Amino acid sequence: MSSVESETMECEDAQEQYELDSDSDDSDNDLEEDKKEEELRSQVIQLKKQIAENYLFYDGHVNLIAALRELKELEEARNAREAMSKVYPLSPELWLEWLRDEQNICATKEEREYIKTLFERAVKDYTSVQVWVEFVMFMIGGGNIDDTRRVAEQALTAVGTHVAEGILVWQVVLLVEKQICASLNKAEETQTDEDKKVFKKQLSRIQSLYRRLFRVPLLNTEAESLLEEASAFYEGELDPHISADIEKTQKKLCDKIPYEDELLKCETEIEKLAVFRRYIAYTQETDNPAAVQSLYERAVTTHCLDTGIWEEYVRFTLRQFQGLDYVVLPVCERSQRNCPWSATLCELHIRALQLFAAEGDSNIASKIKGALEKGLNCGLMSGSEATRMWMSYLVYLRRLIKWDLDHEKELEGFREACQQAVEMIDSSFGVEGDIDSEIPRFWSQIEGEYVKSPERVRDIWNDIIMKRNDNYKKPFLWLEFINLERSYGIEKHCRKLFRRALERVWDNVELIGDAYVRFEQESGTLTTMEEFLKRYDDRMIIVKRKRAEDAEKLEAEKQAEEARSGNQKNKGKKHQYQQKDVIRRTNGHSQGGNEFKAPFQVSKQKKGSKKDTPAHSFTETQHELSGVLKNTFQQARHSEKLHQPPGIQSDVSVSATIPDSNKPSTPDVISNNTPPGFLSDKPAPGHISNVAPPPGFTSEVPPPPGFVTNETPPKSSNRESSLSGNKRILEDSEEEPAAKVAKLSELYGVPTQKDTCDDLSTIFISNLDFSVGKKEILPIFNGCGAIKEFRLVLDFKRRSKGFGYLVFSSQDAVPKALELDRTPFNGRPIFVSKYNPESHSHNFKYATELEKNKLFIRGLPFTMKEDDIREAFQPHGDIKEIRLVTYRNGLSKGTCYIDYHDEATAEKVKLAMDGKELQGKIITVLISNPPKKSGATTPTIKEDNLGSGSKSKKTMGGRGKGMFDLMPRSLMRATNPTPSNVDTVTSAAEGEMKQKSNDDFRKMLLNK
Repeated sequence: MSSVESETMECEDAQEQYELDSDSDDSDNDLEEDKKEEELRSQVIQLKKQIAENYLFYDGHVNLIAALRELKELEEARNAREAMSKVYPLSPELWLEWLRDEQNICATKEEREYIKTLFERAVKDYTSVQVWVEFVMFMIGGGNIDDTRRVAEQALTAVGTHVAEGILVWQVVLLVEKQICASLNKAEETQTDEDKKVFKKQLSRIQSLYRRLFRVPLLNTEAESLLEEASAFYEGELDPHISADIEKTQKKLCDKIPYEDELLKCETEIEKLAVFRRYIAYTQETDNPAAVQSLYERAVTTHCLDTGIWEEYVRFTLRQFQGLDYVVLPVCERSQRNCPWSATLCELHIRALQLFAAEGDSNIASKIKGALEKGLNCGLMSGSEATRMWMSYLVYLRRLIKWDLDHEKELEGFREACQQAVEMIDSSFGVEGDIDSEIPRFWSQIEGEYVKSPERVRDIWNDIIMKRNDNYKKPFLWLEFINLERSYGIEKHCRKLFRRALERVWDNVELIGDAYVRFEQESGTLTTMEEFLKRYDDRMIIVKRKRAEDAEKLEAEKQAEEARSGNQKNKGKKHQYQQKDVIRRTNGHSQGGNEFKAPFQVSKQKKGSKKDTPAHSFTETQHELSGVLKNTFQQARHSEKLHQPPGIQSDVSVSATIPDSNKPSTPDVISNNTPPGFLSDKPAPGHISNVAPPPGFTSEVPPPPGFVTNETPPKSSNRESSLSGNKRILEDSEEEPAAKVAKLSELYGVPTQKDTCDDLSTIFISNLDFSVGKKEILPIFNGCGAIKEFRLVLDFKRRSKGFGYLVFSSQDAVPKALELDRTPFNGRPIFVSKYNPESHSHNFKYATELEKNKLFIRGLPFTMKEDDIREAFQPHGDIKEIRLVTYRNGLSKGTCYIDYHDEATAEKVKLAMDGKELQGKIITVLISNPPKKSGATTPTIKEDNLGSGSKSKKTMGGRGKGMFDLMPRSLMRATNPTPSNVDTVTSAAEGEMKQKSNDDFRKMLLNK
């Protein structure tokens, strides 16, 4: 075989192999395309199903259009776009895609008219320079110069003042006019007079456009190049005013460039919105309304879902363009299409439709009703928003009623609308939707004042208003009802209402009483007045009794809460001091092995005093003890023999317990530690060793928790004191029935010996939801290690206080448990920290210093939940965490904390949301700077500064100085420095006042 033949065969083989490979690649591509097409079609089916279930699914509409475009299903894509346009305004990008798709298949005049209609719809949704440029370019291809100029003029009005991109529209419009001028510029010998006239008119049109352009501050323009372009269309020299216009325009542009630069540098939408607001405020002061409107259009295009900027824009147009319905109404309509959930925008739209309604316009009613339906059908989250929308519509219907003409039809329509509003709000939001009953109260006022129908007024109040939200307890609603009845009803029903109100109202009953007595004074008789006074007095007895009971309950709860607050440590010390003082006063003497404690309270011993120095002054102690002994002696005289508790020796006579002034005192009766000033022949009150217990004392009563004997109580923590007290209760109850022991164990816990090793394997859990118990907490920490015990801290009503202690079997589980800190559970983070046995305060890990990345919001509506707050604040910045402050029952306190990822975002949100209105309430947004948690107070001594005034002295566990100084005047007198008190005066001058004993006070009193 020759070499030529072999080469030929090799080429043929290579060609065959290439064809095989090509066929293989084509088949693979076809398979991939088929697979992709199948996935797209399944996606289209799923998206259509989702949109059918929820037509407000914005992303579903956008994704469906994109999938249909990729499948080349232009007819279905057109239907999908039409469906979306009925619900939401389309963005400029969506409109440009739609318009280009339609232009690619445009072949007939009808299709061209349809595209023109699409352009007109597109420029109404959002003001976009690119859409207007495409519109003008499309009109040029139509060949109708008048229509093109009309659209060009609309484009210049709409976006010609757009500082950043407006030059594009001017260039397109000038290009069209220049081409027309070039077509009219014929050779001079061929021009007729008519041609010259038309050409001169075209030059004048171009000159006018340049003069307008010179007055508009636009970026990407150079004055010199513009002058050079304009000079070609001027005969001779330029107008001398043009230079002055250009100079003013350049100055304006220089002032606006910083704001434009800020807009370009903004990284978030919140920053850009803040810049837009400053930019608009500056332009309102320095430029014309058209420039301000252009800025508003740019702002709402970028932030189409921000209700605040839309509200500002609508109010600006209503104020600035009064009478120009073609400017105001499109803005109102677009605002509600973008933010249909806003009650404020709905109210403004209905108001604008009424302002610009032509006389006899039959469509105004349908337009206003459509605005209401647009707002109600958007999925409102708050009943207050629905109430405001309905109220704006009902006020419009009330204005349609002409009371001097035949108005039965209008009145019936108003009544049906009121009833429909009440039923709709009740079905969607419950009886608390219209929490103040605003709609039925408005309805009843119209029925009473204009219709003069007291029966219908009573029906509305009795059936709608007073049966919801405990309105029958509110005195101001009763007074409003009574005033309507008194104005349009009869006296009999008015008196009945007064009686009903008096029986049902508990708070501010005096308001009803005052109104009732005025009514009887003006309309009643002596008999009815006496009847009222008796009824009112009887009612006030019941009300005052209930108020006293409520006050007692509140005070008891307050005291119990204080006993378990952060001052528990100080109160425990005070209790120990009292026990020590009791032991010291009785000198440890007992009767038959059982000690009887004095039935009076001994104050805590002052720090720094001697052990045997009483805490009270002599006169106070003598007064307390003498009062106690006097009661004991009086009861002893009426009884031949005191009933002694078990354990007291029977040979002890009753007379031994009662001091006799005729018998000399013996050492067995008088304490060895007699206070100074007692005479030797009289026993010191309170220092009797053998005193019988008070009547009614029995040994079956167990001592209270913490009760100690003569031994000095050791220092221990509150937990150890509580356990020791519980242990004594159970020890004393060993002979009691098992049911009682079990009940005590359930209430106070089972006493166990404290193991110090448990402190190292214990964690402190806080910020728990009050409904969370042991069953819910243990599964969270089971993965950390074996759990030995969980102690949830409860209040005096056996309710959770939101924190507790978890004890593991091993210390190795503690680090793992600490990693679960801030784990979300039941809508709030669980705080996990190490157990500190020395600390008795519960630090819930909330910061107490300035947090620049966290905002504090107050004034929130009480009905707002975390999701509502997130929805209101999320558009302004990505939220890291929200903490809504609530009461124990879960109801909001109207404040919350929002944590952001950085300080800049928090500052921008603060500027954007501070002072905004949410659900009818103005909120305040501040950078979080919570006060430091209150702990143990440190002693503060009053400084005698000039002008300092009277300041209270606060010491550890003490009370502030009251209004009156109860120190005797003899002690407040300044004494002359005698040799006996020279040292005292000297030390007082040096600021070191020496403490006085009872002897010192006695001498001062005797020297008086």
